[in-house]
Amino acid sequence: MTLTLLLVAMVVLTRAADVAKQTEAEEVNVVEKRELFCPNGWTWYKWRCFCFVPRPLTWFAAEENCKSMNAHLASIRSAEEYQQIQKMIADQTPVYPTTWLGGTDSVQEGEWLWADGSRFLFSHWCKGEPNNLGNQDCLAISGKKCWDDQLCDNKKQSVCVKSWSSFD
Repeated sequence: MTLTLLLVAMVVLTRAADVAKQTEAEEVNVVEKRELFCPNGWTWYKWRCFCFVPRPLTWFAAEENCKSMNAHLASIRSAEEYQQIQKMIADQTPVYPTTWLGGTDSVQEGEWLWADGSRFLFSHWCKGEPNNLGNQDCLAISGKKCWDDQLCDNKKQSVCVKSWSSFD
């Protein structure tokens, strides 16, 4: 009985060590990809790089700031990508701030577009949003981690995005 338990323990420990090595290798691989594809301070996810900008700016100033980095305010393509952006923000801030994304309906009320020109196929609106209260035309992640249309002149932190093909 003791010999059997000892053998089982050895197998379990060997497998645990293999899993730990694999996890460590995957973490190194992610760091290498981020450094290979994204500038320093940017986070790589599925061939795009994201950057959290902690300085509060109006939506239009935030878009200009992103453009100065050869980027745009972030468009979101999927729930998984949105979760990665939420994690990136949470990793860089002690509280979850209301944060600008690249969505706007300032051209045509109710017709949401992304600043980078990509199609608006994914959304994660808060209940009752967008409501255009007081002519709100710019998209932000609220503290509830869902989307809210906000007044574009409000100053908020922001997230920029660029694809790997747009690097200098």
